[in-house]
Amino acid sequence: MNDITPDKIKDLLDTAIKSNTAAWTAQSKYFDDLVKRNVAAFTALSDARVSSLKEISESQTFNQAFEANVAYEDAVREELKKMYEENKQAWDELQDEIKSIYTPSADDEEAA
Repeated sequence: MNDITPDKIKDLLDTAIKSNTAAWTAQSKYFDDLVKRNVAAFTALSDARVSSLKEISESQTFNQAFEANVAYEDAVREELKKMYEENKQAWDELQDEIKSIYTPSADDEEAA
């Protein structure tokens, strides 16, 4: 039978508090970085749009205007792909970090 002592209960609570604090910190960092990445991507997209509209307005032919818009569409595609990849990588890293926080170490399992 397990001996439940006040010290064991205290240790369990301390471990839970530390784990939850570490998880909260990791999640907060993930969401802060997510906002920063997304804002940077959409800032780049808006700058690219302004530039493309300027090029379109200065175009002498329809083909020039069309090419300026195609270049903008390519920039959008690349920026969104980059943002997706960075966000996916950050999500995977967060999941790994959360798993490591809540996975008991070998020492913890032996102590239990």
